[in-house]
Amino acid sequence: MQIRVLFSLINIAVFLVLFALLLLEPAYATLIFYVLLGWFIGSIVLLRASFMNRRVGSTPAPVGTPGGPAPLPSGATPLARGVDGAEIGFCPFCGTHIAPGTSVCPSCGRSTKIG
Repeated sequence: MQIRVLFSLINIAVFLVLFALLLLEPAYATLIFYVLLGWFIGSIVLLRASFMNRRVGSTPAPVGTPGGPAPLPSGATPLARGVDGAEIGFCPFCGTHIAPGTSVCPSCGRSTKIG
């Protein structure tokens, strides 16, 4: 169960209790209203936090380990300067698939040379 789901269940219970108190204790209605408003704003902030996606009782796994987040493609080794677009199989400008050895893209007419 994610922390977000657990917090949502707790949040519903707190709202129900505060609404019941609001109706049952009219002498404290103003105070309960402000507590309810503060809880509402605080819960929105907490629900938007990134740590709320973790599972209850778990610690985050390092990047690249099984069960952990996958490394981003942008973290890969960048292409060296002077690489031909035909070597990577697509035009670097329009993305059209090109055959090896193609020096000019048949779709956009630009050189497939990168750098």
